[in-house]
Amino acid sequence: MPKPASIAEHVELAPYTTMQVGGVCDYFVPAGDVATVMEACAWAEDEGVEVLVLGEGSNVIVSDEPLHRLVIKVEIPGFEVVAEDDESATVEIGAGEHWDGVVDRAVKRGWAGIEAMSMIPGTAGATPVQNAGAYGQEIADTLVLVEAYDRQEHRVVTLAPGSCGFGYRDSAFKHELAGRYVIVGITLRLSKKAPAEPTYASLKRYLEAHETPRPTLAQIRSAVMSVRSKILPDPSVVPNAGSFFKNPIVEPYVLERLRRRYPDMPAYEYGDGYKLAAGWLLDQCGLKGAEYFGLRLHADHALVITNPHHAGYADLVKLVEFIVAKVDDKFGVRLEPEPLFISSENRQW
Repeated sequence: MPKPASIAEHVELAPYTTMQVGGVCDYFVPAGDVATVMEACAWAEDEGVEVLVLGEGSNVIVSDEPLHRLVIKVEIPGFEVVAEDDESATVEIGAGEHWDGVVDRAVKRGWAGIEAMSMIPGTAGATPVQNAGAYGQEIADTLVLVEAYDRQEHRVVTLAPGSCGFGYRDSAFKHELAGRYVIVGITLRLSKKAPAEPTYASLKRYLEAHETPRPTLAQIRSAVMSVRSKILPDPSVVPNAGSFFKNPIVEPYVLERLRRRYPDMPAYEYGDGYKLAAGWLLDQCGLKGAEYFGLRLHADHALVITNPHHAGYADLVKLVEFIVAKVDDKFGVRLEPEPLFISSENRQW
């Protein structure tokens, strides 16, 4: 089939990622509706071209080398209430909706379940891929279904949460289902009940300092935004990809061993294990505010790698390898980056 007029050639990707890293892709198409997604995928299949799906580029690190793929930038809008009763509201959301805008609209309507996920960068469609979350909430908690174009079956399908393989900042979309689906929408069920009281220490401290013992949805959102804005720089001002490393999950015996040497090490129960604070590990390694290879670890939050000098992909890989090795040497704990690295190597950490 002929190349659709909507598909551009030789587009630089760095401006489409919050880290401002990325080379030129062979083909690029903004997709504001499902029909454009389907047409682009059909053309790519006919031409034997690989596909990369992009939202706001806040959780991907793209190589500086030429990327021989069709990049589909999903921009599908939508925010529609499809069911509502006294206890909940069910909302269909277009994959291209800015996530924080979704949170804002939900909070203003008095719907709970995603308020602690305020200011997470990216689109609504990206949230299931990462099982995005913050301050004790994650998208898996409220997700009813994922609507996606199935590139194998050539049709739009709906996927139940049980098919998504959710884990901590993880899903099947990053593993066995990688490349099969283009997410075009999500459906959430949000609660009309009073919000649960936040349990995360930094959020509790903020609310206590502002004498807010039983915070409303709006107060929780405001608190999250205040806390996050102090430790996460605006990517439109300072290029960054948010918190760069996952909090590692360790078995109880590992925590016991570590606390013999570091009795003040913070840890939180998570399933059968414990979640360590990756930021604390980096602080103990003296990395907060440090600069290497033209990149800088944020002075207020070492988990955030900033790119003030517009360093390239290779320098970022060097820094990540350096950080992972340093933490492993000191604690015997291996960190894993949150962003997906896109290159011809298909790097896995």
